[in-house]
Amino acid sequence: MALKTRGSAAIDKAQRRLALLKSIDENLDLGYGLTNVNYSELIEQTRDSLEAYNTLLSKVDEARANLEQTEKALSQMSERMLSGVATKYGKSSIEYGKAGGSNRKRSKAASQSAPEALPTLTVEKNGSNSNNGKSLSLN
Repeated sequence: MALKTRGSAAIDKAQRRLALLKSIDENLDLGYGLTNVNYSELIEQTRDSLEAYNTLLSKVDEARANLEQTEKALSQMSERMLSGVATKYGKSSIEYGKAGGSNRKRSKAASQSAPEALPTLTVEKNGSNSNNGKSLSLN
């Protein structure tokens, strides 16, 4: 998924305002550094910053795609390495286990163990009035 580049409403607004200010006076100077020239320079700096930001996003997307491609190649080679160990030594070998493979015989034997027996519940009716004539016991 590509990162979304962005535009700038502030740049658009400032560019329109600069055009309007130039209609008053091409070299407008309101004092305290508020001039059309300074305003135009700040608009350009902001535009350059936005361009640099969007360029970095593009490079991040490229780096992500490169990383995903190399991870895929690494995963494929990992599978091939394990398959190579299985071919050379066998899937039941110690070497296969050392390489990260799981021994089939052990995993099947472990999963087929018998479950524990659960306790049984018995209900008896007595003539005693202490428990309404009923008693419970676990075996």
